[in-house]
Amino acid sequence: MNMKAIMTVFKKELIDLLRDKKTVIVSIVIPLIIFPIMFGLMGRSVEGNIKKTSENLKISIKSKNENQLIAFLKSQKNITVVDSIDIKKDVQDGKIYLGLIIPDNIEESIKNEKSADIKIIYDDTSQNSNMACNIIKSLIEEYSKEVVKTRLISKGIDYSILTPINIKEEVAAKEKGGFGKYMMSLLLPLILIIYGMTGPMAAATDLGAGEKERGTLEPLLTTQAGRMSLLFGKLLSITVMGLIGTISSIIGLMIGVKAGASAFGGDIPLIFSPITVIMIGIFVLLIIMVFGALELSISIYARSFKEAQTYLSPLTIIGMAGAYGTYMIDAKNASTVLFNVPLANVSLVIKEFIIGIYNPLHIGITFGWNIVYIVLAVLFARYMFSKEEVIFRV
Repeated sequence: MNMKAIMTVFKKELIDLLRDKKTVIVSIVIPLIIFPIMFGLMGRSVEGNIKKTSENLKISIKSKNENQLIAFLKSQKNITVVDSIDIKKDVQDGKIYLGLIIPDNIEESIKNEKSADIKIIYDDTSQNSNMACNIIKSLIEEYSKEVVKTRLISKGIDYSILTPINIKEEVAAKEKGGFGKYMMSLLLPLILIIYGMTGPMAAATDLGAGEKERGTLEPLLTTQAGRMSLLFGKLLSITVMGLIGTISSIIGLMIGVKAGASAFGGDIPLIFSPITVIMIGIFVLLIIMVFGALELSISIYARSFKEAQTYLSPLTIIGMAGAYGTYMIDAKNASTVLFNVPLANVSLVIKEFIIGIYNPLHIGITFGWNIVYIVLAVLFARYMFSKEEVIFRV
């Protein structure tokens, strides 16, 4: 291999890729704008639903007699009581969020220190109805506590007897924003792995099957640069494009999370320590190199651009399976065995970095395996690039 030739091929391929509008749009522009749009809409939607439901809680109450509970509910500023002939149908149609069926003898039951059953009719397929149900249940519970309090006071009993144990919460995390870090530990590994895998795809398809289709691969093979120099030059340019695409996706994610903060509790850390950024960057780079080499191999094997895209589709499914497989695993309690599983190990180690864990054993196992994957992927790409029947396959 000639290093000078590799760098020449690298510069040439990178310039060609950056000149290609389609590749730039797919690899850079789309990741940069899709997350702000997606999370922005999500945040606005969640915020709108919460505001719509909490500020104008449309309910219907079925009871022959007015009572203190009904008066209590009507006194709430955010509750609007709507008349309904068929409560169940109106709930299903979304005309009201829920219906309450209150027994006629509720006042008598409370007076006689008996319990009364109240039926709540709501639609569990509706987000607004579920939200309204939780609000109404909390209000009824509040009213029930007041009833019990009145009963105890009338008997001369201290109502604090009902709460023999008071719970005081203390967060054990070293830094604030624990929930935000938890949310990022769910989102970031998923996005990084998916874009680490799909980021190089457009470039790999263009530099393999794309060149075959355009008829530019054969002239390139007649130059002084050897095949291995051409291969590594292409791999370097694919890796750089994949890295740029992944960085674009992260920037888009950060902007999107900031725009849709209300959907995530409004407490998302957007800045990590330098060591966390460096460590995450290293492992993302390893993922990009592995998939870049695999995607170039498949692209070279394919007869056309369209065929290459067909062959590369299963890789997307594999990558998503690896990313989603560890989605709900707690990084603090992850088994060491999982750090031997491809993609899952990168996802878990990134989760650890986000919450401030730097386990040398986990880092070593994950790094070692990914170096093995890179070597195998490059050897496979080398094998494919050295086969005449593959390169000139039409």
